[in-house]
Amino acid sequence: MIGSIIFAVLSMIFCIVFCVFRAKKATFYSLTLKTLASLCFIFSGIIALKINGFSVIGLLILIGLIFGLIGDIVLDLKVMYPEKNDALFLSGTASFAVGHVFYFVATLLTNINSNSASIAWAIPVALVLAILASVAIQFASKKMGMDFGKVRWAVIGYSIILTFMFFYSVFVAIYNPIFWIFAVGMLIFLFSDLILSMQYFGGKNQKVFIYVNHIAYYLAQIMFALFMSFGL
Repeated sequence: MIGSIIFAVLSMIFCIVFCVFRAKKATFYSLTLKTLASLCFIFSGIIALKINGFSVIGLLILIGLIFGLIGDIVLDLKVMYPEKNDALFLSGTASFAVGHVFYFVATLLTNINSNSASIAWAIPVALVLAILASVAIQFASKKMGMDFGKVRWAVIGYSIILTFMFFYSVFVAIYNPIFWIFAVGMLIFLFSDLILSMQYFGGKNQKVFIYVNHIAYYLAQIMFALFMSFGL
């Protein structure tokens, strides 16, 4: 448990140091710092998995964290190589989407025995809410002057996946209170991606957006990693 917390703290430290350099310019040095920050939340999850004993659920969450690391690297390369903007954005977004699929399966398996009858309604309801929320986000984005260009459908698809995971994890947490750790992590993840969208598609390039986006994102991933210690 202590080891997981130590690596969680290190992840936030590397994140903040990364933001300091990234706010000046995206370089391979800043990318290295970001990679270290991501490796730390993965190590936090690995330690939690080792302490609690191997489980399929823990492994699925760990794989989700690894896909987060891949997405981290690819999206920062997007900033460094603007000529490959769309391709790198699609690749990074796909990596995060796959990570959320692993989180979903882990969430499903955690509750499939004890709460399966109680939360059978959660998946279709969460999906409907996710579609409605994504439509609302699209309308709000237009009002804010955001232009998604060629990647609009990818943004919509990812938005549905992310908001679905938020709503679903909240419904699960109602019946399994320890899941509130995970659900709050999903809320912070959603907030982080909304800030990121404003940066990428709304021209919000102020340094404060870099700090808020990354600190929120790493906090969310750390909560997923620590959930492996508390919830499994």
